[in-house]
Amino acid sequence: MKKRLFAALLCMSFVVGMISGCGGNNEKSSGETASEEQSGDKLVFWTLQQSSKDIETAQNEAVEEFEKEYNCEVEITAFPYTELRDKLITALSGGKGPDIVMMDQIWTGQYASSGFVYDLGEFIDKEEGILKEDYFPGAWDSCSYLGKTYGLPFDVGVWGMLYYNKEMFKKAGLDPEKAPKTWDELLEYGKKMTTDTQYGIAAWIGTGDAVQCMVDAFTFSGGGSLINDDHTEVLLNSKEGIEALDFWNECSKISPPGVAGRGEDDSFKLFASGQCAMAYYGEWGQDTLASMAPDMDYGVALLPVPKGGTSIGTLGGFNLGINANSENKELAWDFIKYTTREDINEKIVDLTPANKNAATKFLNENRKYPDEIMQQLEKALFRPTLPNYPEMAEIQRMATQSVILGEADSKTALDKAAEEVRGLLE
Repeated sequence: MKKRLFAALLCMSFVVGMISGCGGNNEKSSGETASEEQSGDKLVFWTLQQSSKDIETAQNEAVEEFEKEYNCEVEITAFPYTELRDKLITALSGGKGPDIVMMDQIWTGQYASSGFVYDLGEFIDKEEGILKEDYFPGAWDSCSYLGKTYGLPFDVGVWGMLYYNKEMFKKAGLDPEKAPKTWDELLEYGKKMTTDTQYGIAAWIGTGDAVQCMVDAFTFSGGGSLINDDHTEVLLNSKEGIEALDFWNECSKISPPGVAGRGEDDSFKLFASGQCAMAYYGEWGQDTLASMAPDMDYGVALLPVPKGGTSIGTLGGFNLGINANSENKELAWDFIKYTTREDINEKIVDLTPANKNAATKFLNENRKYPDEIMQQLEKALFRPTLPNYPEMAEIQRMATQSVILGEADSKTALDKAAEEVRGLLE
């Protein structure tokens, strides 16, 4: 049987530069041409290509077992993030494309509203083994658009976790086993560790929406929201949103120069190189530290909160859906169930599995501070599933940039942004 390398069921764009819309992308070419038609005994699946640990064998074995069980062929082609996004839009717009659609969470609204992906309600309703409770709440909800479900969660990541250098804490007279829990504590600690040769934390703006994932997380942590559930009211300029942006601005003041032009990955490298005492990043940042700073004694903690708040991150990741024009919907559903099953999901993702039981095992085996990561993932909220979410995120990013550059205060910037986002909802 011919099938493409399963170096694929990988995860989010967010490990590559922070996935799922939250950050940059891996732009290596796959050098493969994908089929755009569906056939009776073959499933076509386009997925994300990115560097990973050596899980190729497990992935190939998983596909081979599925092919044997269902007497079918699975043709898989992997693409870099941007190429996958563009090829899917082109093919699906023409009524073609793969049977199984790997969707960044932020694509759900666009694909569902355009009729590209199939409503999975009929499949989920008759499946006793598919339970919402088996997945992280934010990941499950990210599959929905206006009350209907268009995918199952495949993998997840969270913006973010608070990383801190224990040696720098010791030198500053701080307890290395106690990370700051509140915004006020973080700023206090950061100022104490900012000197002529180092900085308290590494903030950024960059060109992607990773910065908004962080500002959104701080908004959520204060009890705020971005828009309401039925996408009719903009809430990002609420008191909680303004306070979150004010806090990010304060973080920028104890960060190395160049916040506006720096992205999330470069900021984390400042932490890894010992130039900053603290950093915000996803749980996958531990892989970066293992390669860049293997001897660093670091801690990982929940995001700090405002007074009376709860630590809530912003979720990223990918979901698996079915092409609305697929002639193999039943078989595609079987494949999606198979790859999101606990015993399979834990073996074939490079980031955190979306299945919670699989995630627990994965984190315990592959990450330091697994309990803290699990807690952040459990409470993480997804970004709005608006059809034009990327435009909303850019409006937010520009508002954040104007505050960091001193061009506007947070309220003025967010009032203007809210008005522009209202235009997207009309």
